[in-house]
Amino acid sequence: MAVDTAAAAPRAGDHAVAALDMSTAARMATAVQQAASGQSVGVLGATSLVGRPLLSLLAAAGRRVLPCSRAAVSAGWCRPGAPVPEGFGAVASWIALCPLWCLPDHLDWIGSLGARTLVALSSTSVTTKRDSVSASERRVAAALADAEAEVAGWAGRHGVRSCILRPTMIYDGMSDGNVAAIARFVRRWHCFPIRAAATGLRQPVHAADVAAACAAALDAERLERCYDLSGGETLQFREIVRRTCAAEGLRPRLVSLPAALWQVLLPVAHAVGLGRGVTLGMARRMNEDLVFDHSAAARDLGFRPRPFQPHAVERHDGTGTRAGAARGGC
Repeated sequence: MAVDTAAAAPRAGDHAVAALDMSTAARMATAVQQAASGQSVGVLGATSLVGRPLLSLLAAAGRRVLPCSRAAVSAGWCRPGAPVPEGFGAVASWIALCPLWCLPDHLDWIGSLGARTLVALSSTSVTTKRDSVSASERRVAAALADAEAEVAGWAGRHGVRSCILRPTMIYDGMSDGNVAAIARFVRRWHCFPIRAAATGLRQPVHAADVAAACAAALDAERLERCYDLSGGETLQFREIVRRTCAAEGLRPRLVSLPAALWQVLLPVAHAVGLGRGVTLGMARRMNEDLVFDHSAAARDLGFRPRPFQPHAVERHDGTGTRAGAARGGC
């Protein structure tokens, strides 16, 4: 077992980060202003990772938003398939953030509400997991591909302007299943297992940048069938872990395991209730480059994603009070 105790990469100074945040905010504001046309917008999967920043962007642009979710909702929200709140009338623009394989079940409903534009979120997993060693991942890729085809076919038959957005690994540093999951793991176990060198390239994309692309797509002059949305920085998987640890105030300590050991230990971990979301396919991809070109989205949607910016993940005790950041070896 090899152990990597190399120091985390240096982080930019406070002034540089502040300037970057202002630049990102300006780009997002421009994208949303371009998308604002006074129409109502329905958002399926509004409680999702991208839903939170998207609702804020649309509201700031003066859009009237109909948030939809199967979860318990407050006044002004709607469950898919249910009557919309009184006074809404037609909802011509729709953004679907729900799992894409769920969207076909709602197409007739949004059509009955007057849908004329549909922006739907898929994932680059449709290609990266297509030939995975994990059967469950292959099923995910197949379900995404089938749903993409069904959505495009429905839109074509009903004269609805549509596009599919395929983000890479989405993060917000708070509740995502990627970067935040890494942070939670290292806080608990004080290390992070990787396969071999974990030098595969990644392009993490921030949830707020995906939200801005969704909003911009509503009224884009040119709209292709599908766009890849990758992050503004390409870096090795091991560097993602290092920066995430640094944001948590932890010293990165990566434990390198050979492929054969992953095959032995992962089923054991699953049997005792650990790492059930981790697959052998994920471990193998740590050394594969998953890089996507977002130039088409930049051209048509004004997509300008930020570099990778992990932040300390907020934790809460039983009373809901934020707990201090964990310290120690990672």
